[in-house]
Amino acid sequence: MRPFLLIAATGYLVCASAALAADKTVHDKEHGFSLTYPEGWTSETTSSETMRLKVKSGERGLTCRVSENLYDPTAPDNPPDPRAFVEKDWSLDDWHTLIGAAFGSASFSKDRLAHFPDGYPVRIADMDFRLGDGNASFYGHAKIAISIRSDRYGFVTCGLMGDSAEDAARMWAPFADEAEKVVNSFALDAP
Repeated sequence: MRPFLLIAATGYLVCASAALAADKTVHDKEHGFSLTYPEGWTSETTSSETMRLKVKSGERGLTCRVSENLYDPTAPDNPPDPRAFVEKDWSLDDWHTLIGAAFGSASFSKDRLAHFPDGYPVRIADMDFRLGDGNASFYGHAKIAISIRSDRYGFVTCGLMGDSAEDAARMWAPFADEAEKVVNSFALDAP
């Protein structure tokens, strides 16, 4: 399980939106997911083999990235029943193993189980993180949703980065509700 999610996590994922009448819903039928975000946001092309959508609220605002890829339940360390894993066997340690390893440091909070409109499970959490190359560090906050469904997995991360943890927290406050709405709009299609 670790390798397939770590690949997606390394292309730092962040995102946000609100579900109002002026929102835009993208339904990517080729990759089997949908996401709703504000109409005025910009969309950018992605260069990753797993990142399928990237949208931004503005220069110093939120960025949303959706990743999707194939899931092999027979691979070593991958749970054979992903629904049971997401729904019942999940822990904060799983966030650290699957997502946090791609960051200099990451701490997770507010983990909760949610469901797509058809009842399929998805995990949602907040993440405080640090990225750095030794000379410079950036701090951020994000809201993440992740699910594994049949032969695919996918996740969306809505977040932003600042020069310090305090800066990221201050910047996050006005976007928290918007990020929650975007993350809650994420869904993987049924097979």
